[in-house]
Amino acid sequence: IIALDAGHGGGETGAVNKLYGVKEEDVNLSVVNVLKTKLEAPEVGAYVVIAARLSSRKERVDDAIAKCAALDFNSDGAGDGRKCDALVSVHHNGNTDPNHDGTLVIYNEKKDKPLAEKMLAALVPLTAGQSEGLENGGYGMTVYGNLVSVLTEAYYITNDAKAWRYLYDLNAEGVSNLVIEEADAQVKGLTDYFVSRTSGGGKGGRK
Repeated sequence: IIALDAGHGGGETGAVNKLYGVKEEDVNLSVVNVLKTKLEAPEVGAYVVIAARLSSRKERVDDAIAKCAALDFNSDGAGDGRKCDALVSVHHNGNTDPNHDGTLVIYNEKKDKPLAEKMLAALVPLTAGQSEGLENGGYGMTVYGNLVSVLTEAYYITNDAKAWRYLYDLNAEGVSNLVIEEADAQVKGLTDYFVSRTSGGGKGGRK
Protein backbone atom coordinates (compact mmCIF):
# COMPACT_ATOMS: atom_id res chain seq x y z
CA ILE A 1 0.00 0.00 0.00
CA ILE A 2 1.70 3.15 -1.22
CA ALA A 3 0.79 6.68 -0.17
CA LEU A 4 1.81 9.47 -2.53
CA ASP A 5 2.04 13.17 -1.79
CA ALA A 6 2.30 15.79 -4.53
CA GLY A 7 4.49 18.28 -2.71
CA HIS A 8 3.33 21.85 -2.25
CA GLY A 9 -0.09 22.79 -3.54
CA GLY A 10 -2.59 23.87 -0.92
CA GLY A 11 -1.37 27.44 -1.30
CA GLU A 12 2.32 26.56 -1.75
CA THR A 13 3.84 26.98 -5.21
CA GLY A 14 7.28 25.56 -4.54
CA ALA A 15 10.16 26.32 -6.90
CA VAL A 16 9.40 28.18 -10.13
CA ASN A 17 11.36 28.11 -13.38
CA LYS A 18 11.86 31.77 -14.29
CA LEU A 19 12.29 31.29 -18.04
CA TYR A 20 9.27 29.06 -18.65
CA GLY A 21 7.12 29.83 -15.62
CA VAL A 22 6.81 26.16 -14.69
CA LYS A 23 5.67 25.70 -11.08
CA GLU A 24 6.96 22.88 -8.94
CA GLU A 25 3.49 22.19 -7.52
CA ASP A 26 2.21 21.39 -11.03
CA VAL A 27 5.14 19.11 -11.89
CA ASN A 28 4.75 17.26 -8.59
CA LEU A 29 1.08 16.57 -9.25
CA SER A 30 1.74 15.48 -12.84
CA VAL A 31 4.27 12.92 -11.65
CA VAL A 32 2.02 11.63 -8.87
CA ASN A 33 -0.93 11.11 -11.23
CA VAL A 34 1.16 9.11 -13.73
CA LEU A 35 2.93 7.25 -10.94
CA LYS A 36 -0.37 6.13 -9.41
CA THR A 37 -1.47 4.61 -12.72
CA LYS A 38 1.83 2.78 -13.14
CA LEU A 39 1.89 1.44 -9.57
CA GLU A 40 -1.66 0.13 -9.88
CA ALA A 41 -0.94 -1.72 -13.14
CA PRO A 42 -1.35 -5.51 -12.75
CA GLU A 43 2.34 -6.18 -13.32
CA VAL A 44 3.19 -4.03 -10.27
CA GLY A 45 0.12 -4.71 -8.16
CA ALA A 46 0.22 -1.92 -5.58
CA TYR A 47 -2.66 -0.17 -3.89
CA VAL A 48 -2.20 3.59 -4.01
CA VAL A 49 -3.68 6.47 -2.06
CA ILE A 50 -2.94 10.14 -2.69
CA ALA A 51 -2.73 12.58 0.19
CA ALA A 52 -5.03 15.56 -0.13
CA ARG A 53 -3.21 18.84 -0.77
CA LEU A 54 -3.99 20.31 2.61
CA SER A 55 -2.29 23.36 4.07
CA SER A 56 -0.23 21.59 6.73
CA ARG A 57 2.10 18.68 6.11
CA LYS A 58 0.89 16.84 9.19
CA GLU A 59 -2.68 17.07 7.89
CA ARG A 60 -1.53 15.57 4.60
CA VAL A 61 0.12 12.63 6.33
CA ASP A 62 -2.94 12.12 8.53
CA ASP A 63 -5.11 12.10 5.39
CA ALA A 64 -2.88 9.47 3.76
CA ILE A 65 -2.95 7.31 6.90
CA ALA A 66 -6.75 7.52 7.04
CA LYS A 67 -7.06 6.57 3.37
CA CYS A 68 -4.80 3.54 3.81
CA ALA A 69 -6.82 2.43 6.84
CA ALA A 70 -10.08 2.84 4.89
CA LEU A 71 -9.09 0.40 2.13
CA ASP A 72 -11.55 -2.51 2.16
CA PHE A 73 -9.64 -5.57 0.97
CA ASN A 74 -12.18 -8.16 2.13
CA SER A 75 -15.16 -6.23 0.70
CA ASP A 76 -17.12 -6.25 3.94
CA GLY A 77 -18.00 -2.59 3.65
CA ALA A 78 -15.57 -1.45 6.33
CA GLY A 79 -11.98 -0.30 6.22
CA ASP A 80 -9.43 -2.92 7.18
CA GLY A 81 -7.27 -0.59 9.26
CA ARG A 82 -4.14 -1.34 7.25
CA LYS A 83 -1.07 0.85 7.52
CA CYS A 84 0.57 2.51 4.52
CA ASP A 85 3.67 0.45 3.66
CA ALA A 86 5.50 3.51 2.33
CA LEU A 87 4.91 7.18 1.69
CA VAL A 88 6.67 9.08 -1.09
CA SER A 89 6.46 12.87 -1.18
CA VAL A 90 7.30 13.99 -4.72
CA HIS A 91 9.20 17.26 -5.11
CA HIS A 92 11.49 19.00 -7.61
CA ASN A 93 14.28 21.22 -6.39
CA GLY A 94 15.05 24.89 -6.99
CA ASN A 95 18.25 26.87 -7.54
CA THR A 96 19.18 30.34 -8.74
CA ASP A 97 21.41 28.80 -11.45
CA PRO A 98 19.22 27.77 -14.42
CA ASN A 99 21.82 25.19 -15.45
CA HIS A 100 22.17 23.48 -12.08
CA ASP A 101 20.75 19.97 -11.78
CA GLY A 102 21.00 17.00 -9.47
CA THR A 103 19.05 14.32 -7.63
CA LEU A 104 18.48 14.38 -3.87
CA VAL A 105 16.46 12.11 -1.58
CA ILE A 106 15.60 13.14 1.97
CA TYR A 107 14.71 10.82 4.83
CA ASN A 108 14.28 11.22 8.57
CA GLU A 109 14.41 7.91 10.43
CA LYS A 110 16.88 5.02 10.23
CA LYS A 111 14.06 2.77 8.99
CA ASP A 112 13.55 5.12 6.02
CA LYS A 113 17.12 4.88 4.75
CA PRO A 114 16.79 1.62 2.75
CA LEU A 115 13.91 3.12 0.77
CA ALA A 116 15.82 6.38 0.32
CA GLU A 117 18.82 4.49 -1.07
CA LYS A 118 16.71 2.60 -3.61
CA MET A 119 14.90 5.77 -4.70
CA LEU A 120 18.14 7.69 -5.17
CA ALA A 121 19.67 4.91 -7.26
CA ALA A 122 16.57 4.73 -9.46
CA LEU A 123 16.14 8.50 -9.90
CA VAL A 124 19.72 9.68 -10.44
CA PRO A 125 19.80 8.65 -14.15
CA LEU A 126 17.29 11.49 -14.71
CA THR A 127 20.15 13.91 -14.05
CA ALA A 128 22.81 11.86 -15.89
CA GLY A 129 24.30 10.64 -12.63
CA GLN A 130 24.47 14.01 -10.87
CA SER A 131 23.75 12.70 -7.40
CA GLU A 132 23.39 15.09 -4.49
CA GLY A 133 23.07 12.06 -2.27
CA LEU A 134 20.89 11.37 0.71
CA GLU A 135 20.00 14.02 3.25
CA ASN A 136 18.97 13.07 6.75
CA GLY A 137 16.70 15.61 8.36
CA GLY A 138 13.19 16.43 9.44
CA TYR A 139 11.75 17.85 6.26
CA GLY A 140 8.16 18.01 5.19
CA MET A 141 6.23 14.77 5.24
CA THR A 142 9.01 12.55 6.58
CA VAL A 143 8.64 13.49 10.24
CA TYR A 144 4.99 12.57 10.74
CA GLY A 145 2.94 9.42 11.15
CA ASN A 146 5.73 6.92 11.88
CA LEU A 147 5.57 5.72 8.27
CA VAL A 148 8.44 4.49 6.14
CA SER A 149 8.75 7.64 4.05
CA VAL A 150 11.02 9.64 1.79
CA LEU A 151 10.95 12.97 0.04
CA THR A 152 12.32 12.85 -3.50
CA GLU A 153 13.88 15.76 -5.39
CA ALA A 154 14.36 14.01 -8.72
CA TYR A 155 15.79 17.06 -10.49
CA TYR A 156 15.76 20.86 -10.43
CA ILE A 157 12.68 22.34 -12.10
CA THR A 158 14.59 25.62 -12.17
CA ASN A 159 16.89 23.90 -14.69
CA ASP A 160 15.83 25.33 -18.04
CA ALA A 161 16.44 22.10 -19.97
CA LYS A 162 14.20 20.17 -17.56
CA ALA A 163 11.45 22.80 -17.69
CA TRP A 164 11.56 22.76 -21.51
CA ARG A 165 11.22 18.99 -21.55
CA TYR A 166 8.32 19.14 -19.11
CA LEU A 167 6.45 21.55 -21.37
CA TYR A 168 7.38 20.49 -24.89
CA ASP A 169 8.75 16.92 -24.97
CA LEU A 170 5.39 15.16 -25.12
CA ASN A 171 4.22 11.71 -26.16
CA ALA A 172 1.34 11.07 -28.59
CA GLU A 173 -1.20 11.54 -25.76
CA GLY A 174 0.28 14.91 -24.80
CA VAL A 175 1.93 13.65 -21.60
CA SER A 176 5.42 14.89 -20.79
CA ASN A 177 8.03 12.23 -21.50
CA LEU A 178 10.04 13.62 -18.59
CA VAL A 179 7.12 12.93 -16.25
CA ILE A 180 6.80 9.40 -17.64
CA GLU A 181 10.52 8.76 -17.19
CA GLU A 182 10.39 9.92 -13.60
CA ALA A 183 7.30 7.84 -12.83
CA ASP A 184 9.05 4.77 -14.25
CA ALA A 185 12.09 5.52 -12.08
CA GLN A 186 9.90 5.95 -8.99
CA VAL A 187 8.27 2.57 -9.71
CA LYS A 188 11.71 0.99 -10.05
CA GLY A 189 12.88 2.45 -6.74
CA LEU A 190 9.78 1.27 -4.89
CA THR A 191 9.86 -2.16 -6.54
CA ASP A 192 13.54 -2.62 -5.71
CA TYR A 193 12.83 -1.66 -2.11
CA PHE A 194 9.95 -4.10 -1.64
CA VAL A 195 11.78 -6.91 -3.43
CA SER A 196 14.72 -6.37 -1.07
CA ARG A 197 12.32 -6.72 1.88
CA THR A 198 10.98 -10.12 0.81
CA SER A 199 12.90 -13.18 1.97
CA GLY A 200 12.61 -15.00 -1.31
CA GLY A 201 13.48 -12.02 -3.47
CA GLY A 202 10.32 -12.45 -5.53
CA LYS A 203 8.06 -9.62 -6.66
CA GLY A 204 5.17 -8.91 -4.37
CA GLY A 205 1.63 -8.64 -5.63
CA ARG A 206 -1.86 -7.84 -4.43
CA LYS A 207 -2.72 -9.65 -1.25
